[in-house]
Amino acid sequence: MGKKAKGHNKIIGELRNQLLIQAERLGIKDRYTPLWFTEEKALALSKILAEFYAERSNLEYELNLLGSDKKDILIKLEKLHGYIRKAESLKERYLDKFEKIIDKNYKLSEYRQKLRCLEKTEVKAVA
Repeated sequence: MGKKAKGHNKIIGELRNQLLIQAERLGIKDRYTPLWFTEEKALALSKILAEFYAERSNLEYELNLLGSDKKDILIKLEKLHGYIRKAESLKERYLDKFEKIIDKNYKLSEYRQKLRCLEKTEVKAVA
């Protein structure tokens, strides 16, 4: 990871921390879970992908119907295809992470339910 990317990640981490601090002060910190952050990333990426697809459609239309300079349009399409591939792989990664978080939370909630059942049975045994 380059120096610039590390700087961006540091700034994003600081913004996330500030968001959590403000949410805690407002009493709504439980809304901002890792699941929420991952979901927001996936939604933002979906919007970006939609823009990329729209741009690709526009470029293909321009290439086929308007007869513009084909070399420039083909170069743009090639670059855009690379961006789309990166965005799609990132989206898949976020969705996998999303599923893992859901599975982890499900297992935790299942574990908590088992603990509650044990606590109830222990209380019944004592009473």
